[in-house]
Amino acid sequence: MSRVIDHLSPVAWATLGTTVVCAALLVLPGVTATSMYFNDLLIFLDGAYRVVQGQIPNQDFHTALGPLNFYLPGLGYVLTGDLGMAMPVGMAALMLLTAPIMIHVLQSRLRPVIGVPLAVFLMLLLATPMNTGEIPSKISFAMFYNRIGWVLLGILLVMHLRPLHPGRRQGWFDAVSAAVLTMLLAYTKMTYGVVAVGFLILVLLQPEQRRWAFGAIVLCGVIGLLVEIFWGGSRAYVGDLVEATKVSGVIESYIYVRSFLRVSGEYVAFALIAGMALWYRPRITDFLFYGFCGAAGFALLNQNFQIIGIVSMLTGAAVAAEILARPRETGSSAAMQTVRRGAPFAVMVLLSPIALSSAAAIGVHAGVSLARTGMALDTPNGGGIRVVNILDKGQFEFYRNYGRSLEKGAALLDGLDRPDSRVLVMDFVSPFASLAGLPPQEGGNAWMHDNRNFDMEVHPPAEEMLGGVDVVMVPRHPVAKGTTDKMKELYGPYLRQHFVLTKTSDFWSVFERDPSKAPNGPPSGPQSS
Repeated sequence: MSRVIDHLSPVAWATLGTTVVCAALLVLPGVTATSMYFNDLLIFLDGAYRVVQGQIPNQDFHTALGPLNFYLPGLGYVLTGDLGMAMPVGMAALMLLTAPIMIHVLQSRLRPVIGVPLAVFLMLLLATPMNTGEIPSKISFAMFYNRIGWVLLGILLVMHLRPLHPGRRQGWFDAVSAAVLTMLLAYTKMTYGVVAVGFLILVLLQPEQRRWAFGAIVLCGVIGLLVEIFWGGSRAYVGDLVEATKVSGVIESYIYVRSFLRVSGEYVAFALIAGMALWYRPRITDFLFYGFCGAAGFALLNQNFQIIGIVSMLTGAAVAAEILARPRETGSSAAMQTVRRGAPFAVMVLLSPIALSSAAAIGVHAGVSLARTGMALDTPNGGGIRVVNILDKGQFEFYRNYGRSLEKGAALLDGLDRPDSRVLVMDFVSPFASLAGLPPQEGGNAWMHDNRNFDMEVHPPAEEMLGGVDVVMVPRHPVAKGTTDKMKELYGPYLRQHFVLTKTSDFWSVFERDPSKAPNGPPSGPQSS
């Protein structure tokens, strides 16, 4: 064991050390705290509950996001039996899976002065409960799939570089690492998977790396076939993604312009270091790579709920710094020598803002979790979920009132004649199955967001949406009023025909299925009207 430790590289030490510290800070407090995007968080906790109860994403419920978004917190829920630990433990498990791949890729291609800060940066970004580019007071595990996407894609992009010191079976390890990263991306969020495949095709243009890149593409196909044998939801996954794209796939041109102006400084910094690397080593494949980092990163940014922080360009800058640091056959000027020596430190500066804010968010989450501040959900399964106030009292009051409405709703459900009722909430998310320990609804969507994954033209049919539930809860103070209004308009006729109003409160109207109207169950089919 000591011999193995003695042979660990600085990159390996940095990766493992950051992984252990971050995983401990996430898991040891024993709860999930959120000051932002509380309703988004509930999507994935409810999805984790559904898969643990035996449901299969894209088969038993619709989702435009990949199945790993539900199986990952589902793993945390299975291991702990605590819904409040589902996200911290799930993310810690992903960090442990990612660490050896990161070590292989970074230590074989980057010198320690570049590889160590990049490893720390990527692992902090993977662990942080905060949307990339925001301030550390806005802690939440919501939209964690985007951070997973940025990090795994960042590791993959480093493979544009040829290994510094190829080890035994380097090509095999490269192919397996690239394939695993690509398929994790595809089954987390398809857009990242498409970018990853595009990168592998780009690597095919390098004769010296073509073999492992081709092997990775073949392995992706094999992994996809194996997953399909056990999951069988690939076609439905693509179908759900297409339906969501029909609703929100087109972005107005002015939004792209506004977005580019916000990140223009990132492009200037990236262009400077990439331009110097191209001046030092002018290769068409490098030029295409830098263009790919910028274009793909901008596209990903604009389909994320994110304003700044194009991580693909930060990784691309690290690649450019490594190219500058490598010697070439012909000499270089004194000015270029200065640039070469300074490039790694420039990368550290570029990585620092997001790295520091990510580390701060991890610390803030650990602190408020240990202190048990804020409000814990008083529902059978919600005690480990806390809504906290960090520098935004108005936002806290909004989510605390939402949390109170969920508590009141769970109490109403507990008083029903059928304690095993399947419940649908006409709101952004329908979390009562997971929070109250009820059977999950059959069919429907993982979440409903008006003009994002449904509208008046594209939506699940009423029979599919409500056919597999016994109780419909209509909020009087919804967390997403536009969603509730559209759902009442779309599904109101079916609700009035098949359900009767049995209870009301300040927060909820409770509709139970008319006993004379037996449900037919949700039919299978595309998610459209």
